[in-house]
Formats: sequence, C-alpha cells, structure tokens
Amino acid sequence: MNIESRPPGIAGAAKQLRKVRNASRQFLTLWALECMVQEDHVLDRVAADLGNARLQHDLADPFNHNWSLLYRGSVLDD
Repeated sequence: MNIESRPPGIAGAAKQLRKVRNASRQFLTLWALECMVQEDHVLDRVAADLGNARLQHDLADPFNHNWSLLYRGSVLDD
C-alpha cells in the first residue's frame, strides 16, 4: 500500500492545512493589493520606490559610466 492510497490521517490533514494556508495568503495578498490601488498616494510611493531601485541598480553596475546619476538635482542645476 503506497502513501497515496492510504486513508487521510495526520499527513492528509497537514496537506490540507498547507493548501488552506496558501489560499489564505493568496487572498490576503490580493486584498492588500486591492486596498493599495484605491489610494493614489500609495501608487505614487510605489512608483518612487521603483525609480529608486532602478537608480540603485544603475549605480551598482560597474559597466555603466553615466556619471550624471551621481549628480541629480544639486550642483549641476545651479
């Protein structure tokens, strides 16, 4: 008798609980995203964070020789 043909026991209950936990996490993630997109300031913050992440990526790239990334909006604007 293999494991798949056994009647559900502790292992079966654990498997079902994992499915419920994953479904719950997915639901809560979608709910949080829905709440976020309903507020404009949240979307603006996400866009700014993505821009900052892109800037950090560009600064960390050793083959990117665009030095203007280091001088955003200060000395060069004067």
